[in-house]
This record gives sequence, structure tokens and C-alpha cells, in this order.
Amino acid sequence: MTEKQVVRVSVDDSWVVVEGAPDAPRLGLFFHTLLSGQRDGGAWRCPARLSPVAELVVRIVRQLEKEGFGVEMVGDADRAVRARVERARSFARVKEAALRFRQGEPVVPGSSVEESLSRAGWDSTRRELREHQRTALLHALTVINAANFSVPGAGKTAAALAALAVHLENRTVDLALVVGPLSSFAPWEKEAAVALPGRMRVRRVQGDRAARRRIYDDVHRGDLLLLTYPTVPTDIRELKDLGERFRILFIVDESHRVKRFRGGLWATSLLELANGCRVRLILTGTPMPQGPEDLYSQLNILWPDQQLTGSRIQFQARASADFPSLVRDLSPFFVRTSKDALGLPPYTVVHHRLEMAPLQAEIYDLIVARFRRALADAPLWQQKIDTLRRGRPIRLIQAASNPDLLNQTDGFFRLPPIDEPGATLLTRLDEYRRRELPAKFAFTLDLLRQHCSQGLKTVVWTSFVRNIDQFCNLARRQLLVPVWSVDGRVPAAVDIDIVPVSPADPQEEIDATRERRIHHFLIAEGPAVLVANPAACGESISLHEACRNAIYLDRTYDCARYLQSVDRIHRLGLPPDAQVFVHILESTRGAAPAVDALVRAAIDRKRARMERLLQGAELLPAGLPPEDELTAAEGDRRDLEELIAYLLGE
Repeated sequence: MTEKQVVRVSVDDSWVVVEGAPDAPRLGLFFHTLLSGQRDGGAWRCPARLSPVAELVVRIVRQLEKEGFGVEMVGDADRAVRARVERARSFARVKEAALRFRQGEPVVPGSSVEESLSRAGWDSTRRELREHQRTALLHALTVINAANFSVPGAGKTAAALAALAVHLENRTVDLALVVGPLSSFAPWEKEAAVALPGRMRVRRVQGDRAARRRIYDDVHRGDLLLLTYPTVPTDIRELKDLGERFRILFIVDESHRVKRFRGGLWATSLLELANGCRVRLILTGTPMPQGPEDLYSQLNILWPDQQLTGSRIQFQARASADFPSLVRDLSPFFVRTSKDALGLPPYTVVHHRLEMAPLQAEIYDLIVARFRRALADAPLWQQKIDTLRRGRPIRLIQAASNPDLLNQTDGFFRLPPIDEPGATLLTRLDEYRRRELPAKFAFTLDLLRQHCSQGLKTVVWTSFVRNIDQFCNLARRQLLVPVWSVDGRVPAAVDIDIVPVSPADPQEEIDATRERRIHHFLIAEGPAVLVANPAACGESISLHEACRNAIYLDRTYDCARYLQSVDRIHRLGLPPDAQVFVHILESTRGAAPAVDALVRAAIDRKRARMERLLQGAELLPAGLPPEDELTAAEGDRRDLEELIAYLLGE
């Protein structure tokens, strides 16, 4: 019997080295073409940058054994394979426990969890966990590496913080790293201060590289570090070093931001970091913004060796062929609380139809005529769609809200001031601000006077930054109450110190960050107004404890942004008898509808689908178009087709 030729496999930093393999065409194809390996003397050197070292070692060993070679694994290669085998066994144990949990069998005793929380210092009087949060907590402790896909506003932060508290008390982890958007930092700080008063040091990793390095050097057991997504790839070496010094609970908040199926800088770095952490959690209310493939990178954070997902090709094939079957296999590893299960009181939507003021109506008609002329010159339907898109239909929404917006550059929507060859429109726009107050502004001021007389706080939403500036100035002069503004120009968390401010102070100068402005709006005694755009306040901001009223000066076709903004005042924590009012202002043009009526119909249509997803506990893709928010704001193809019919009088 011929003795097998033995090939030696070892690990050299981020390379897998294969010594003793013959220089055969078949092996050359495998090492060079498939693994990007390099021939170095008599050895192959294969980079591990495209996959974890353990995964690459296992792949090489399997191929060599398939080719009939004996394999000797040396040093780190042997340890890597042993670690992978142990992770596979761990996954099998966790999967069994997760299935038992899904079937209603209590794997982790609830009484012991309550005791651990109490010993950890959890203040159940100020932050009592709701039933669905306790379920999420028990699930996280059972599954260990778990996903919480509950709807926005379900209290995912508190449930994750409770899991961290239990892990710290049981000494299974030493500290937590939380990666999320800047807007998520304040909720984590607030929840830690309320639920674990004086028990946890929460620190933002920010500043220049030297400042961040000082934070890493000063980490202690029990800390919670907050990082933004871009910080992870920048500081990956320091974070991996941290993982060697401490047992880390790694939490990725708003994890749908890592949805890129083919990976990317964020996904790759998060996966690399997750591989060295003891426990991993992901949190998002919209796990599949576009489709099933959005789940792939998120789930690999939980199990970096792809035990949960299989390979990219396998996951894509299953998602396309039988998505319900895929979800059934994934379901033991996530919890999802529907909006119905939160027991929130319904909110009341009030539509106000407002006749445009005379000059506004004239300007609006001129904009409509401008579009009609352009559409008439486009003979084919697709050409009309393209013409409307190039003409920027959001101009109509601007005119219906405040015609003076057309005089100025809008940086967010990348709109220059309107340019019209004829003098009529430019003349009307030039004189507009001096002659007339937009009908929506006048109505909102009257409505705010009613709210202020009742001591109420109100958030006023508009999609346009110049509306924020103009309306804030107007409201401060006429209402004589504190008025704060939040938009993309306001930095989102540079300095977290909160300094008390009186209503007489110039708020815009003192409140230098979004969090400060929102904080002072919420704690102000008596009535107050916050004027904001949904793009700057869409995630991780809660207004519901002090504010139950919203007024929409305007809405775009972006339904997701609208629903996110409603969620700021309609979320977990509302008392059962709370009354939440959403006032939507719609401009009219005599007996004829204006563009606001079309936006309303489009949002209602999209909302019906999105709310079906939120009301149900099942996991389904949202099916949102893979467009940037500028395109979403101006409408999808169906929206544009309806707008063309309106403009052409059909």
C-alpha cells in the first residue's frame, strides 16, 4: 500500500502556508486562482483577508485530503481548526437550546435572571421590562449570539442592556462594545443611567486618533463603549487588541446599515471584530430594507464562521428558491415583537386642507405650467418619465409648502434656485417673501397657539431646511415660547455634557448638538416647539414622554421617513390613555387637488404595505426601493406616472 504524501499546513500571521504540495496544475488552479495564493519557493502562501483563518485552513485541508494527501497541521493552523470544530459544536448546542426556546420550553430559568438583574443593580422601578422585553432578554441569554428584530420603538436597547447586565453579573463578559449611528448614543446613555444608575460607565469613543487611543487604554471591566460604524475599520487593530485583553459583548445597533450582501468596509471590519468577541447581539427594526439578502452580513456578525447562513451563494440560492423555509431555519436565532404587541394606544391623524394664498397659488400654477410644457415636448411615455425626473418634481412640493424655497439653494435635495427663462415666475418669486405668508405657516402658528395655551409641546416636521429657518424665526417672534430646531447642519454628538438653559437664552448658540436641543425641548417647563426634518431625526430619538403632537408642514414621497417621524412620538412607554395627534397640512388649489393630495395617496398606499409588515410578528422583506433618499423623496415610477397624469389633466 502506497504511503500518502504528507503536506504541512501552518499559519503565518494572516497567511496560511502550505509546504510539500507538488507544483501540479490542479493544485495550482486551486491555490492560485481560487485562493489568490502565491508560490514561495516550495510552498504556497494563501492570504486570509477574504475569509477567517480557520475557515481558510479547513478549506485547504479538505481539498488536500480530497486530492489524496495526508495533512499535518502545525501550531496556529491546528489551533484554528480545533477552535472551528469547537465553534461548530457550540453552534449545535445553541441551536438545540434555541429550538427548545422557540417551542416554549424555558431553557434559562426566569427567576435566576431576575436575581442576576437585581444583583447587577437593575432599577426595576424606573425601568421595568415589559413582557416582550423579558422574552427578548431570555432569548438573548439562551441563544447567546442573538438578533432582536422587534419593530422600532419596542425597547430593544433596554432588553440588550439587561442582557449585558446579566452577563456582567455572571462574569461571562467583561465589557460591551456598541456600534451604531451617532443618534443611537444618547438612548444608550439614557437607558444605562435609568436602569443601572451608578453601575456602568458609558463612554463615547470619539475625537482624534490619540484621544481614542487614550480611551482604549483606560478601559475597565463593566464599561460600555459607544462607537460609530466608520470608527470600527479605522480602529480595527486597537479593537482587536481590546478583544484579547477582555471578554467582550459586541452589540451592533441599527444593524440593517450593514446590509450590503457583497460586504464592504463596514461589514468586513465588523465581521473581523465579531470573530474575537465572546457574545454578539444585533438590533434593528428593519432587518430587510430591500430584500432577504440584507440579512446575510448581519447574521454573519452573530456566527462569523457562516454556521447560520452557509456560504454567500448558498444563502442567495435559498432566499430565491424558498424564503419561508430559510426564515423557519433562522427563526430560533431572532425575536421579533410586532407593533400590535406593544399595546400602544392608536394615534389620530388629522388632515387639514388649506387653500393657497393668492400669490402662492399663482406661483404654483406657473410651476405646473412649466412641467406641462416640458412633458408636451416628450412624445413617448418613458421620455415623459425621464423629463419629469430631470425637472425635479419636488419643486411642486416646495411651491405647495412655501414658494420662497424656490429662491434658494437646497443642499440636501441638491436643488439650485429655480431658473426660468420667462420673467413672470422670477418676478413673483422675488416679491413673494415681502408680500405673503404661506398658508401652511399661518395655519401652523394658529394651531401652535392652541397647543401653547394648553401647555403642550409640539414637533413641527418639514423636509426643507430653509423652512426650518424661516418658521423658527417666525414662531419665536409670534409665540414667545422656547423654539428649537434640528436638521443636518446641527452636529450629532460632539459634547455630551448637558447644561441647563433658561427660555430666555439664545438656544441655537448654547445647544450646539442635536441631543442638547432635543433634551432642552423635552425638559422645558410649559409649552415648547421643536422644528425638525425627518432625515435628521429618523432613528433612535424618543420624544413621546413629553411630546404627543406633530404637525407636518409638508411630506415627500418617502413613506419610510414619514413613518419613522411618527414613531418619535408613538412608541413604547406611552400610557394607555395617551392621546397622540398627527396633523397633516395639505395645500389645495380651489376645487382642484394640488400635489399634496398625490403625495397623500402614495404614502397611504406604501404605508399599508409597511404597516402590514410591522403589525405582524413574521419576518418579511420591506421591499423598499434600493434608491437613495433623494430619489425616494421624489417618488417611484408609479408615483411619477400618477404625477404625469395629474399634470396633463388626465
